[in-house]
Amino acid sequence: MKKLCLYATILLFSSCQSNVIDLPIKSMGYKPIYVSYESLRKIELQPVRKLKNSGKIYTKDKILYINEVGEGIHVFDNSDKTKPKAISFISIPVNQDISIINNVLYADNADELVAIDISNPIEIKVLKRIEKAFPYASYPQQRGRFECADPTKGYVKSWEYVELINPKCSR
Repeated sequence: MKKLCLYATILLFSSCQSNVIDLPIKSMGYKPIYVSYESLRKIELQPVRKLKNSGKIYTKDKILYINEVGEGIHVFDNSDKTKPKAISFISIPVNQDISIINNVLYADNADELVAIDISNPIEIKVLKRIEKAFPYASYPQQRGRFECADPTKGYVKSWEYVELINPKCSR
C-alpha cells in the first residue's frame, strides 16, 4: 500500500509540472546597439553638428579637434580663442579616442586604428587602417545581465540599459 501511495504521489506531481506555463522573465539589463559593417568603415567629412558627448580635445596650429565619443571628431577654427568657429565633423562611427602627431590624426574605430591626414582640415584623407591585435569583446563593460550580441546584425557600437525579456547572457 505504501508503494502505491508513493507512485500515486509521484504521478500526481509529475502531471502538475507538465501544466506549468513558462512566463517571460523581465529584468533590467543591456541591449546591444548595432552599426552595419558597411557604415562602420565609412569615414567621411560631414557638415557641422552639435556637440553632445565630448571626449579628448586636441589643438593643432589654429585648429581645435574635439572627440565626440562613439561618433567622430568636431573640427573648429580656433583663430579667435574666445569664439571657436565650427568648421566640420569627421564621422568615425565607433570612435572612442584620438591622438594627433604632426599632420596625422589617429583614431580608433571599432576593431581598427585609422590614420587620417589633417594637413587640410576641410579635406581629410584616410591614409591607413590597421586592424587591432585584440578584437573587441561583445559584452557591456558593466556587470549584469544582457542580450547576447549577434554578429549577423552588425558591429556592437554601444549598449543601452533597458528592460529585457529572458536575457540569456550575463557577466
